[in-house]
Amino acid sequence: MEASKEPSERRRKKSDEQSSITDSTQDGSSGQPALSAEQAGADEPLAQPNENAAETRADASVALEGEGTAFEEASDPGSQRSERRRIEEQLEALKRKESELRRALAIADHPALADAIRLLEGHAFALGRVEAKMAQGLSKAEERRRETLEKKVSGLREKRDELNAELALLEGELSQLGEQRTAGLNAERTQALGRLIETMNAHHGALRQAGLEAGQLVPEIAQWMPEVEALATKISAE
Repeated sequence: MEASKEPSERRRKKSDEQSSITDSTQDGSSGQPALSAEQAGADEPLAQPNENAAETRADASVALEGEGTAFEEASDPGSQRSERRRIEEQLEALKRKESELRRALAIADHPALADAIRLLEGHAFALGRVEAKMAQGLSKAEERRRETLEKKVSGLREKRDELNAELALLEGELSQLGEQRTAGLNAERTQALGRLIETMNAHHGALRQAGLEAGQLVPEIAQWMPEVEALATKISAE
């Protein structure tokens, strides 16, 4: 029973509060009639057209910005180059496809030439692959190896230049040493030969009276006699 009384008391209190609020509202209105919702809305300023115009201008500016961005992308040299490269790649792919279809059509029309056509295709592919590798140049590992070898070759060339300079200096000294020795010995031989000739001339008469010859007495003189005679003829002619 107590539980059933509590809801009824709550409903009674709520109705009393609503009636008191209604009475206070009527007293404060001073007898003026309440405005309807349509009349109240008519007195307020209309902001919807301005809001729509602002939204329209924002959409137009966004559209203009989008068109400007598209124009910039279309006029960008980088994008033009990429587009041209893409079209060229597509064209090359179409050319390859056309060649494949022509080969297939030729094989279909001439089955006896199928092996020959396939061999030509294989050899052409191998040759193109080799030329592509040649166009690529050296790999990264080969480039590093080339740089290492170039450094070694450069160092060895510098050492070779130093060795060549030192070798030329030593060869010059050696040649000068040989020339000096040869010149000294030639001078010494000329002097010795001159003394031999003087002695032979000084004793030629006495040896001839005795029936002797210098070449018979000293056999080594015989090997120099042609030179001695030529020199004696030259001196007598002068």
